Amino acid sequence: MRTSIQLKYATYLTALTLSFLILGLVFIPGKISGISRNQFLLTIALYFLVNQVVLYLFFKGRSKAPNKSILYTFAAVSAKFLCYLLFIVIYYLVTKNLSTSYLIVFFILYLAFTIFTVLVIVKVLKSS
Repeated sequence: MRTSIQLKYATYLTALTLSFLILGLVFIPGKISGISRNQFLLTIALYFLVNQVVLYLFFKGRSKAPNKSILYTFAAVSAKFLCYLLFIVIYYLVTKNLSTSYLIVFFILYLAFTIFTVLVIVKVLKSS
């Protein structure tokens, strides 16, 4: 049962990622300056991978004893934030350039994927 729920939300995450990928590939080439296609692909891949790990940790915590599930949920959400923070710092150190366009895209993706993660967590917690 739990595996089917995990698979359902992993599929939703994949659909969300593909939606943003298609939108990004349509709008970035000529309409958004300051961000390249490769930068966008790297960023969207990071968001997908980090959110997959967050969902995995969350569902793994749900299968543990109730006193451990809270810890797993907090660890997953905290790890997500730290991964994004670490990524943006490393990205800045490597490129020495954080354009306003890139930051706007980064935070729009951050907001969208965070809302997705929170909705999944709330829905799963409500149903149990």
